[in-house]
Amino acid sequence: MNLIRSISTGILLSSVCVVPMVAQEVEEVPRIPVDRIVAIVGDTPIPLSVLQQQLNVYQQQGGEIPTDPEALRVLEEDLLQGLIDQELLVQAAERDTMVQVTEEEIQAAVDEIVNNVRGSYLSLADMQRELEQSGFDDLDAYRIWVSEQQRKELLQNAILQAKQTMGEITPRYPTDAELLDFYEERSEQFGMRPATVSFRQVVVAAQPDTSALAAALVEADSVRDQLLNGADFAEMARQHSDDPTTKETGGDLGWFRRGQGMAREFENVAFRLQPGFISFPVYTQFGFHLIEVQRAEPASVQARHILIAPTITEENREAAQALADSIVNLLRAGASYDSLADLYHEPDNDRVLNDIPRESMPPHYADVLGAALAGDVAGPVKADFRNGRTTFTVVIVVEVRPEGPVTFDDVKDQLRSTLAQQGGIERYLQSLRDATYIDIRL
Repeated sequence: MNLIRSISTGILLSSVCVVPMVAQEVEEVPRIPVDRIVAIVGDTPIPLSVLQQQLNVYQQQGGEIPTDPEALRVLEEDLLQGLIDQELLVQAAERDTMVQVTEEEIQAAVDEIVNNVRGSYLSLADMQRELEQSGFDDLDAYRIWVSEQQRKELLQNAILQAKQTMGEITPRYPTDAELLDFYEERSEQFGMRPATVSFRQVVVAAQPDTSALAAALVEADSVRDQLLNGADFAEMARQHSDDPTTKETGGDLGWFRRGQGMAREFENVAFRLQPGFISFPVYTQFGFHLIEVQRAEPASVQARHILIAPTITEENREAAQALADSIVNLLRAGASYDSLADLYHEPDNDRVLNDIPRESMPPHYADVLGAALAGDVAGPVKADFRNGRTTFTVVIVVEVRPEGPVTFDDVKDQLRSTLAQQGGIERYLQSLRDATYIDIRL
């Protein structure tokens, strides 16, 4: 059972049951909806309407609602247990003073969901009609409902992460026999795997010369001086930043954690910088960054930046390609991959890529690897980026696999990791169940 329930964006809410009132004289008395309680967790009731919502979520996500009463009962019990587990985690998070979910995080999640839902309709009127059919008076009522769901989901994620960090939730690793049983019971669900290629690579980037670096640093210092003297950060980003993905949004990077794709040098400064301060120019493989942290949480920050990238000349690109060509020749002559990668590989790129589907490869990789066999040295693969960077990648093919059924060996490691985490969470949940009053009235 998935412990963290995702929010469905197109839920059709079931109406709650109604009972007639006794009429007085000849007046017609309106029917009043009654929402009975199906479970109590601690001092929090779970009403029938919430369980009905979960049934709708299940159906919207592709699940089939059984017509057999006994099978339907089993499904309802399973979904209700999920709601109970959700409430246990929410209550644990609310008791833990170290767990905090900000209103900004909730509203950011709500905005993303509502915008995605809005994008699935041709007009706002179409969306409004669907919301009314789903039981919402208007878009504001829908936002309130989504806000509550997101609050619960963020609290669940936060308490689980906190307990794992503190060592109170530890993985419970399954045996090989348990893994094999799990796979065999669900082997048909794993389907087919696509044709894939596994390879090692050496990524060589065109490097700016000394004069270009010096000019970029002077410009970064000048922009920083203007910011310190009151210039608007967002406007300066739109005018000066060389980051095409954030330039038009004023350099906004949103919230991020360590290890989420930022260069190591960038992270080291961003997670030490006090909110509101402008960093000195921080050099990464992309150029010089001016970083401003807007908000900071224990494990994440919200920041924006301005990138000043040094100019890459055609001579710089030719030198990088010549180096990549020489690496190809050295590898084909038997030189050590590890030695060459240690010397020349760009550090923020993966060295080894396993089971990359051929159908989803970027075109410049697919062209080079289309007919490659295990052991081949291919490339250099040239890639030009929007910010002016150019890389040349040398590839050593490790394994080529045709399309076929997903085998136990294909998923064994992933299953072990997933089931170990689920086992640890289940053990923590059981401790919460043992310590909490739970009354099931389904």
